[in-house]
Amino acid sequence: MKKFLFRTVILSFVLGAAWGAYMVVKQLPERQQQLATAKVLRGDVVIRAYSRGELRAVRSVTLTAPNLFGTVQVTKLAPLGSLAHEKNLIVEFDDSERRAALEETELEVQQIDEQIKKAQADLAIRDKQDQVDLLKSRYSVRRGELEVQRNELLAAIDAKKNVLNLDEAKRRLQQLENDVKSRKEQAEAQIAVLRETRNKSMIDVQREKMRIAQTKLLSPMTGLVAIRQNRGQGFFFPGMQVPDIREGDTLQPGMPVADVLDLSEFEVVARVGELDRANLHEGQDVIIQLDAVPDKKFHGKIKSMSGSASANIFSGDPGKKFDVVFSIDMRYLLAALGAKPEEIQRILEIAAQNSKKAPPTPPGGPRMAVGPGGSGGPPTGGGSAGGGSEAGGGQQMRVVMQAPTTEGAKPSSGKTAVPGAGERRTATAGSGAPSMPVPGAGPGRPGMMDFTRAAVAGQGTEEERAHAKLPPPPEEDSQLKVLLRPGLLADVEITIEKIANSIHVPAQSVFEKDGKPVVYVQTGSHYQPRFVKLARRSESTMVISEGLKPGEIVALADPFAKPNGKNAGKKGPAALPGVPTGGGAKGGK
Repeated sequence: MKKFLFRTVILSFVLGAAWGAYMVVKQLPERQQQLATAKVLRGDVVIRAYSRGELRAVRSVTLTAPNLFGTVQVTKLAPLGSLAHEKNLIVEFDDSERRAALEETELEVQQIDEQIKKAQADLAIRDKQDQVDLLKSRYSVRRGELEVQRNELLAAIDAKKNVLNLDEAKRRLQQLENDVKSRKEQAEAQIAVLRETRNKSMIDVQREKMRIAQTKLLSPMTGLVAIRQNRGQGFFFPGMQVPDIREGDTLQPGMPVADVLDLSEFEVVARVGELDRANLHEGQDVIIQLDAVPDKKFHGKIKSMSGSASANIFSGDPGKKFDVVFSIDMRYLLAALGAKPEEIQRILEIAAQNSKKAPPTPPGGPRMAVGPGGSGGPPTGGGSAGGGSEAGGGQQMRVVMQAPTTEGAKPSSGKTAVPGAGERRTATAGSGAPSMPVPGAGPGRPGMMDFTRAAVAGQGTEEERAHAKLPPPPEEDSQLKVLLRPGLLADVEITIEKIANSIHVPAQSVFEKDGKPVVYVQTGSHYQPRFVKLARRSESTMVISEGLKPGEIVALADPFAKPNGKNAGKKGPAALPGVPTGGGAKGGK
């Protein structure tokens, strides 16, 4: 009995000790040795926002494939990155079919001209014969009148015969005059039909000449040539490399072929979220870094911002964002890319001349088109770089201008659309419909336009097209070719605010408990929760106004978190009420 009691007491003592040790271990903070910590710092804090956009030219002209009643083949193409002067040849298409059609229509015109000459000759011969017949008929009437004057000397029956003969001669004369008039009107109507047929054939001739003129696309201004991608295959798949348009390619009518980019001013178009938009204003300093030039950074400013948010259904982010345009220092940009000082000065002088030129006005007024915010882009985000969706390029409203088909031709709207200051000017040329001459008129006469001497679709005169040459290729050591592709991607760093001599901690160290921000301060081997007051925040940095002192250690994770993931305090950067925001995706000192 004593042994049983002794063993029971020992067992109870062991179980009690084990239970006490278990409770002590359970009360210790979990993951104490695995917690990451950070030191509370005092210093200057710079709140920044980051975005990603694409580079585009402020002024550009898009050259499109003409409508030649079918696909067109590229025979000549300006080199990528070449500097084209005004009236230089950019693209030339195969015009053999159109020239064959022109010869056929000219042959039809010649045949109709010969038919008109034959009809006019037949009318002249018939007119002479009718004049002879009329003369004979009038002579018969006159002779009958003389015979009637002799009736007093003749018998009654002969006198009656003379009267009847006179009446018959008068009726024959009247009938002959009516027949002559009818035949003449009929012949003149036939000639008029032939002339109208000739006018129709002349319209076809002028139309074919217009189409032949559209096979040569000239540069309307001085700028760099950017070749578009050949997206006419009709099918795409992820990871597919779309080649640039080359000589020999067959294109669909209206397909963009090349862009002429003015180097006077480049800009970056990006999209920012609602949190960043509230802290941005025009004139803020930004730092731009191009993906193609990762070792250089360029300075710029916020140029303009959209007043309403829009969603891009083609991007991976379905949320609505605001479009922001950033200007960039062109002189420094060109110098950083290897351009010589005299070359930079020459480019800026030419660009100043281009900036004074208004885009051509289409016959029916400006045509509005919506596309991603790249140059050329139609789609300005669908440029050669193909980076519109990656950059999140939003729907940018741009005016696409079609050049008038003749020099001095007035638009039907009677108004000329000239973009205002700071607007991006984008013009298209090469796909405009030709104007028709007035039927019933000919060259040199009222109503007929002389298409052979007029400027066609803003592409210069016939003499300029005949002497147009391709621009020389760019230098091999020139880095300017990185600017030639619309949609070149860039990272934008926006400086939102600078806070001097402030206490700040990483955003991961601030949590929410009972609707208030809390941090866990290390005291010895334990962590003590402490409520703080936030002065400014971003998604990476929290500026503390009360509750912490410089040098203290705070935990970057909740030390009292349960193993199942349910924390005693929730993270608060995105859920803290009443805390002023100060940045976007990133921030720091």
